[in-house]
Amino acid sequence: MSIHIVWDWNGTLTDDRQDLLGAVNHTLKGLRAAPIDLATYQARHVLPVRRLYTRLVNRPLTDSEWATAQRDFADFLRHSTPRLRTEAEPLLARVHDLGHSQSLLSLYPEELLRGEVQRLGITRFFARIDGRRGPDGTKEGVLADHLTALPPSIRSRPLLVIGDSLDDARAAQAVSAQSVLFSGGLEPAERLRSAGWPVTGTLDAAVNVGLRRLAARAAPARPARTSTIPFSPHPPPKGRRHL
Repeated sequence: MSIHIVWDWNGTLTDDRQDLLGAVNHTLKGLRAAPIDLATYQARHVLPVRRLYTRLVNRPLTDSEWATAQRDFADFLRHSTPRLRTEAEPLLARVHDLGHSQSLLSLYPEELLRGEVQRLGITRFFARIDGRRGPDGTKEGVLADHLTALPPSIRSRPLLVIGDSLDDARAAQAVSAQSVLFSGGLEPAERLRSAGWPVTGTLDAAVNVGLRRLAARAAPARPARTSTIPFSPHPPPKGRRHL
């Protein structure tokens, strides 16, 4: 069975928590707010991102402040070097060689996303790459559009979404896709597990769990067992009984 995997980027394929934390603190400095540590970032992480900043500065941002915050955030990351997780590229290649298709959907600004994917030399693995083009939002609002833009031969495949946040799981649920969450990203593993979604500690395990769950979905239901003995044209050997 060939499937299609929609990958998340930040915190999933990329090991960029410290870069994102640096970008957030750079932005908070511009907002005259105190910096935060990684534990605080993970504990307060929420989407849309503007809501996260409301939590961090303890007040809503004005539209002018939000525009400046988005610009400061992107400027900081343009000067950062993107880093794939060690297992990511070999895994993408293996999934491709097994005949599965893959695409990339992120709420990272489109310009930054495409630039990082190109710099890392992995564009070839993805049938489609979509970053955030419009206003700040959640993945549930853009996953359906991402899938609609895929070729029909890919859209017809069983769908697996692999990400690192509850937002990824909710988006998958909205389009009746299977999701598996990776615990090394932007949201604490305890929060992911307590929400009831499948959670793994590696990307390899996420793919394996997703494949097993999709195969189980596709398997025909087994008939209920009864006490009726099936008819056989050959009698059983002497001394043996039907069970």
